Amino acid sequence: MKAISSIFSSLIVTLITISLAVPLFVYFSNLYNNTQSQVSSSYNALQDAIDTQITLIRVSNNLSGIFVYNYGQYNVTISKIIIYNVTYNINNFVVEPLQIVSIYTILNASGYHINIVVSKDTTIVLLANNNYYYFT
Repeated sequence: MKAISSIFSSLIVTLITISLAVPLFVYFSNLYNNTQSQVSSSYNALQDAIDTQITLIRVSNNLSGIFVYNYGQYNVTISKIIIYNVTYNINNFVVEPLQIVSIYTILNASGYHINIVVSKDTTIVLLANNNYYYFT
């Protein structure tokens, strides 16, 4: 009897170990996949930030004299402009490489027909390629 009970106890321990291995494998597999997708997402956001090379050129104090210059090699998609704490939602205006476009033109293309005076110390914020860029 003692030999049979030791065999059964060994089988029970083995079955318990195997039954715990499957959920643990599934848990760690999902954890790895989620972490990998988060790293990939972070990498893509960083790559977009590196590829986006824009600056503002101020020729005058009105919006038709303030230009967005894309000096990079990739298209820049502007989806929001913030001036004087007023947010203007832009219809994904694309600035091609080496293109210069006035802020007035970008706003006008999205239906905003304004040309306000912007002082030199005013911060202008652009949401370009899903990243915010601050210019003073």
